[in-house]
Amino acid sequence: MAMEISRRSFLKGAAATGVVTALGSLGLVSAAADEAKEEAPVKSFLPQVDYDISEVKDYDVVVVGGGGGGMTAAIRSAELGMKTVLLEKRGVTGGTTLFTEGLFAINSHFQKENGKNPPDLGYDLFTIAMDYHHWYADGALFRKYIDKSAEDIDWLESVGVEFRGTGTMCANEYNTWHQYKYEDGQISGRTYVDNLTKAVTEKGADLMLNSEGVNIVQADDGTVTGIIAKEGDKYIQYNAARGVILATGGYADCPDLIREFGKNPDRIDPMGAGGREGFGIYAARQAGGTMAPSPGCLMFYGGCIPGIMYGTHLYCASAFQPYFWINQDCNRFVNEYYAERNFCFSGNAQSMQDRVISIVTQAQMDKMYESGGTFGCGEYVHAGEPLTELWTQFQQQKDAGNSAVHGPIETLDELAAELDLDPDALKASIEKYNKFCAEGVDEEFSKAPEYLFALESGPYYAFELKTGIFASVGGMKINTDIQVLDENKHPIPHLYAVGNDAGGLYGDAYDVSICEGSCQGFAVFSGKTAAETIAATT
Repeated sequence: MAMEISRRSFLKGAAATGVVTALGSLGLVSAAADEAKEEAPVKSFLPQVDYDISEVKDYDVVVVGGGGGGMTAAIRSAELGMKTVLLEKRGVTGGTTLFTEGLFAINSHFQKENGKNPPDLGYDLFTIAMDYHHWYADGALFRKYIDKSAEDIDWLESVGVEFRGTGTMCANEYNTWHQYKYEDGQISGRTYVDNLTKAVTEKGADLMLNSEGVNIVQADDGTVTGIIAKEGDKYIQYNAARGVILATGGYADCPDLIREFGKNPDRIDPMGAGGREGFGIYAARQAGGTMAPSPGCLMFYGGCIPGIMYGTHLYCASAFQPYFWINQDCNRFVNEYYAERNFCFSGNAQSMQDRVISIVTQAQMDKMYESGGTFGCGEYVHAGEPLTELWTQFQQQKDAGNSAVHGPIETLDELAAELDLDPDALKASIEKYNKFCAEGVDEEFSKAPEYLFALESGPYYAFELKTGIFASVGGMKINTDIQVLDENKHPIPHLYAVGNDAGGLYGDAYDVSICEGSCQGFAVFSGKTAAETIAATT
């Protein structure tokens, strides 16, 4: 991926059809070889592939990625009369949107009907959120997003989406989280995705499953003109007369980009549908786009046991309670209450450690099994709801040989030996913490007395946690019309990035404690706005 090529050669080659030898996003032609020596090199971001173009298909709009942002873009584009195709590399739509529970909006009819939307919410929430992001977020983009959010809810309902109403995940006063209707026992975003998928075809867009974007095509003047997609053993060129919308879900499953943007992928465990390998980011950068501030912003959800899904009873007990967490040196490093107060901040703190270990006693495990945890997990598990599957899930992991799951262990010396920890340091840390619990004052991290639970006696259970992420939320720099910008802040003609392929909405942390569902809400806003921008552009 370090191949250097000339800008002119890249543009000429990428526009070619027929036999294409792609270095990144380009088909080199020998006539350009001498020119390459004279012009400034351009980095190739996409991998080298050789292919023959089997077929060329013409559209007004090509959307890459069939998650919430991509489907929204395709629906609105077709609704506005443009010939649209949606390319999805999997055999099904939805992506990680399947695991979402709702989306952010203010001043919606739901809030007005339930009386939980203060009249000055738009001003207050905008200011609080931008301060939270330390104004690294794009204020104009965020302002337009929240101002349009109620309209976006209305539009979603017009294309068949249903909502249960509004609520809050982090006990704030705003009630901006608009939760989808879904059946109990079903994946939370299943019905939402099904409704969007139905609307894609009903509005007249073509849906191409098992169609993986591998290249981006540009004209000599830099205008993006299409996408090369791999379908089985064939390569199809999808020409876009009016616009290409990148909606591939970011880079949560791409260790190279996670590392490039400042995080350690070995300490991170991505949750979701998988397949978010950064094509949209690579393609936009190949076309000349630049990253927004805070490209390494990840949507952390705190600690997790590798192989254990968020929202399961074992996850809830091991990683989402305000009990006792230590790092590799047997030191506490954060107020464990942040599992609930702001799980993204909890994730930030955990990602800074070499190891994170959650220690729970037999009595605490039994209590959660019988009467639930102090905290729940979103809409999957509610606080105080018995974790009836806890022991079954624990035993399944033990039987499967999950090395992150330990217990029951009778003594602290045995626990230290199994975890390769300094036994004296472990016992000293627990002794100090138990003293805080007895006195009702956490002298280290000021955890409230009601969340100070002593580790009184064994047996003990220990869970070695990685830092879980729902998604990457740092992406390409865009303007308020969702156009991808180059390093001079000029729009790249006909190129748009939506959802997690776009950046500019966050600083260094997802704003779960203020704007629950802002990521999915932004996917809808950006996809819809990109289509509307294209339709308004002659």
